[in-house]
Amino acid sequence: MPPATRLRIPIRLLVIDTIGVILAGLGVAGMLTDLSAVIPAFRDKTVAGMMAGVGFALVTFALGNIFRWVRQQRASPPDAR
Repeated sequence: MPPATRLRIPIRLLVIDTIGVILAGLGVAGMLTDLSAVIPAFRDKTVAGMMAGVGFALVTFALGNIFRWVRQQRASPPDAR
């Protein structure tokens, strides 16, 4: 019996998720603290809010696609992979 092959999540989705987490984290940190010395655009809190929103949107998009990809892989027969 051959060993089971391990499914790998596409790197593209992992990269999108990582970028989204970084943007969301910076945006939330910019809204809650004063990061204007590091990132001058954060003097205006709406810029930080927009960055957090884009980050959360990217994370939601990537996670939705990852869950859909996993469901499709589990639903397909093993020899079709």
